[in-house]
Amino acid sequence: MKSISRLEWIVFFVLVAIGIGGRWAFENVPNFTPTVGIAVFAGLYFNRISIAFLALLVVMVASNIWLDPYTNWGMLAFIFGAMAFPVLLSRGLSTRQTETSARRQLRPLGMLACAILPSVIFFIASNFAFWLWGGTYALDLTGLNRCFVNAIPFYKVSLCSNVIFVAAGLLAYELIGLLTREPRSVAIEP
Repeated sequence: MKSISRLEWIVFFVLVAIGIGGRWAFENVPNFTPTVGIAVFAGLYFNRISIAFLALLVVMVASNIWLDPYTNWGMLAFIFGAMAFPVLLSRGLSTRQTETSARRQLRPLGMLACAILPSVIFFIASNFAFWLWGGTYALDLTGLNRCFVNAIPFYKVSLCSNVIFVAAGLLAYELIGLLTREPRSVAIEP
């Protein structure tokens, strides 16, 4: 198995710093976080998916030291699972530029999917977990409906932040490719 390059370690620690700093900086704006953008970037950038997941896990665990804790392990598992989805999505929707290249490319429809679908998955997972373990809503269909309806304003913020930070992550991915003279193309073709 190939070892991790110095540049990959630098990128890893920069992603972690941005993720932690971003979650702390926007603490008072619920669901406005760079975490999905970091997850999409990591899924594209790192050759080993385990490193992409590790970057995301370090961001989530380290930033949660300062933020309000989750009420229980079940809620934490749902949230962490939903946040891992963008890594898998960006990896699954991207292709290698050539058979010998480690660099991945993402088509425009894939870019859009990476910005929107994680918001939907997070909305469903986090609100289902909150309904189940939050103790705020009745554990029946009326309570579940009320939980999801009350969460719609948070979804709008989440979607907005994902579009912003995924776009920033894809731009950063391209810039690193240009600066390292490695072709890391985000294809702009039909």
